[in-house]
Amino acid sequence: MADHIFKTWNRSNKLSVHGALLALTALVVLTAAAQSSCSKKVRVAVEDTGPVRVVVLPFTVSSLKAGEDKDLQWAAMAAPALLVKASRRLPDIEIVPFWEMMPVAISSAGAVRSFTDDSAATLANWVSAQWTIMGEIRKTGTSTYSMVVDFIPAKSTTVPFRYIKTRRMENIGTNFYLGLRQWLRYVTGRQIILLPVREPGLQKMRSLGEALDKEYGWLVTAEPGNAHSAIDEMLMEDEDWTKLMFSPTMYPSLAKLSQREAD
Repeated sequence: MADHIFKTWNRSNKLSVHGALLALTALVVLTAAAQSSCSKKVRVAVEDTGPVRVVVLPFTVSSLKAGEDKDLQWAAMAAPALLVKASRRLPDIEIVPFWEMMPVAISSAGAVRSFTDDSAATLANWVSAQWTIMGEIRKTGTSTYSMVVDFIPAKSTTVPFRYIKTRRMENIGTNFYLGLRQWLRYVTGRQIILLPVREPGLQKMRSLGEALDKEYGWLVTAEPGNAHSAIDEMLMEDEDWTKLMFSPTMYPSLAKLSQREAD
């Protein structure tokens, strides 16, 4: 009798262990499936929302703030022009026309001709842009210059981005392109192909910087409508760049180009 009871208990116990193993196996399978499902949800590709709309503002020249030599005054407008030119290499960037935003920028900067992060963000929202780019150029040596480029988001929930380099003036254009590329990778999370290009140096933009300063009255008295020589030189290199920097309303030749493209 006792032997019968022991065999019965042993068989029942084996069945219980077998059931527990089956339950454990099922739990492992369900857990793996759940983890796989979660993993797939995390790896969903980021939706492409189109080009990033950007405002480029006049730069600050440190020597002007310190009341020193004004030889770099032209760089306040030449730098953003070169930055806009470099952006043309990156189709994921849409630049708000310089002539469209300059009246708003002048009003926002006031007599001090400078911007804060808050005023830059406000300006971006005013012209329906997602980011504002502003910067500063400082002479650091006999032939070297420090450039700081700040990328300010229109939304306070987005983190700003800063690009800093010290270079010779002839290399600043190429570094603008590299800075834009780094920022674009930061914004989109995508790998941006590095093009084997070399942008012109900042020193080659001096006459254009002076023409832009007179056109819009950033640091000198405005003399709009007199930049025909600068425009003719720009048109030989890049028509779209020219149309971003000067108003087709002020210069009928640019309006004709736009109309011809529309036709």
